[in-house]
Amino acid sequence: MIHRINVILQNDEIRMIEAEDNETILNAMARHGIFYPSACGGRGTCGKCKVMVLEGNIIATPEDYRSFTEQELQQAYRLSCKAKVKGELTIKLLAPEETGMEVLSNSMRKVRSVLNPLQYYIAIDLGTTTIVVTLIDSVGNNLATFTSINPQRSYGADVISRINISNKGKKHELMEMIRKTIRDGILAVIQKAVVEAGKVKRVAIAGNTTMVHLYMGYSCTGLGTYPFQPVNIGFIEDSLEGIDAIPVTLLPGITTFVGGDIVSGLAVCGFHRKEEPCLLIDLGTNGEMALGNKDKILVTSTAVGPAFEGGNLSCGTGSIPGAISHMNIKGNEISYETIGNKPPIGICGTGVIEIISELLRVGIIDETGLLTDAYFEQGYTITEDIKVTQKDIRELQLAKAAVRAGVEILASNYGITLDHISTVYLAGGFGFHLDIDKAVHIGLLPPELKENIKVIGNSSLSGAISYLTEPNMKEAMQHIVSVSGEIHLSNEPDFNELYLQYMSFDNE
Repeated sequence: MIHRINVILQNDEIRMIEAEDNETILNAMARHGIFYPSACGGRGTCGKCKVMVLEGNIIATPEDYRSFTEQELQQAYRLSCKAKVKGELTIKLLAPEETGMEVLSNSMRKVRSVLNPLQYYIAIDLGTTTIVVTLIDSVGNNLATFTSINPQRSYGADVISRINISNKGKKHELMEMIRKTIRDGILAVIQKAVVEAGKVKRVAIAGNTTMVHLYMGYSCTGLGTYPFQPVNIGFIEDSLEGIDAIPVTLLPGITTFVGGDIVSGLAVCGFHRKEEPCLLIDLGTNGEMALGNKDKILVTSTAVGPAFEGGNLSCGTGSIPGAISHMNIKGNEISYETIGNKPPIGICGTGVIEIISELLRVGIIDETGLLTDAYFEQGYTITEDIKVTQKDIRELQLAKAAVRAGVEILASNYGITLDHISTVYLAGGFGFHLDIDKAVHIGLLPPELKENIKVIGNSSLSGAISYLTEPNMKEAMQHIVSVSGEIHLSNEPDFNELYLQYMSFDNE
């Protein structure tokens, strides 16, 4: 049986979709191209995919009772990931719209002049959260850029959620989501720059191993269970249907958990030429790190969850207009900045770092992360609708402890102390906007590295551009892969002890 649902979007536009009997609202919306945030992957734990049922009936689930107040339940607030359709409905989407999310599309490369290039290239950063498509000329100048939220976010903010969904029969659907977005992006940049599609010589895609598997339609069975065997992490040659069959190269990864986005970053930072050990840290939905030089590189990945991107936080949100990104406390006064200077609607990852650093500085939380009695039950209120709870603080502690312990384990296995690391490259959108002082204050980054940190922006995209336009970059990436070894943090006897140690805020 098929049921009609009228969906009132955040901009008050009304879309009519169809749902199968007993299908969840979230799944029905995704099938019709309405990609609604669900950081937990539909488990009903993040509370992000809330809707209000205006007409029709959806029985409240246990997850609804945990997520909403009694008043909200009476107003028919429901989690769309758990709301099963039994009849015709009219619903209103309540989560902030993510279409305006800030997407880091800057390149480390310097602009160089070129007259009338005969050919063009397209570099793509295929991220778990966002997708960037950039049209460049033959020397790497940016001619046009397209950015988008990765539509797979409706199936979860992290790669584990997407692996599970793919393995449950959604492999083709997830593949088409990415490929359509990339096709749309390529057409958009070609049109914007007024370039003939036939003059685009090649496309290069840098992405983590899971995103590459989902793009190619590979089975993800080996990604989610030990011994974690990917189908292919080498250079992959492909083509995009419908765009003059432009050849596509997907850049190689090192392991299941350290993919082509990190190899791209290592290459553009010149790790294949480094004499002194350097450290690359890329913090997003995963925390990937690489330490080494031209002769030896150790890599690892730690499951930080989506805390750095606003996921799993009571008032967390992505980097969208209105997200609190900076905050200071002076006496009884709170000052904050929001993305786009819009009215506050939530807290993004950098905002969480700054808020907790400030709460720690003024003594509202102690070194264990415990809120004082005045705020323990209700949390610390920033605006009438936005607060930081004890659970939010614990989520950040889990994430920052994993990163800090991971850095220590890499250095120990490399046989050096932190003061031997010559440069720390901080990659990604989160790192680009991060207040380094406050990140060190809460123990996310070691104080020994503070003066050597270099913020490099979207190194994944930069590496894809370099691959397309610089000679010998393919060989450089192959060399990086060949000298790299993986450290499995779960196998390290000291990891748990360091992890517990760095849960504390008293570890500078």
